Amino acid sequence: MTKFKKQPREYNPNKDLLDEQLIAKAIWECLKENDPDGVIEILEAHLSAKNKTQLSKEHDLPRTTIYHAFKSKNPTLHTLAKLVHATS
Repeated sequence: MTKFKKQPREYNPNKDLLDEQLIAKAIWECLKENDPDGVIEILEAHLSAKNKTQLSKEHDLPRTTIYHAFKSKNPTLHTLAKLVHATS
């Protein structure tokens, strides 16, 4: 039986998913690698870490826009811009 000298640290992925600089770097890497699906996945994960109802109220953005933006996996640039603006 292996005993650890230190306990593993607790990891909270929401902290990273709410880090706008980390998200921006990840999106930029996906764009450089011609990976639009990666961009969508990153934005989807970032938005899922946010409170969608609060975002909707604060930015006068319909909740359906937030919830369904990624349903087709091909949101328009206009929709992405609205969502990114609302979350910053």
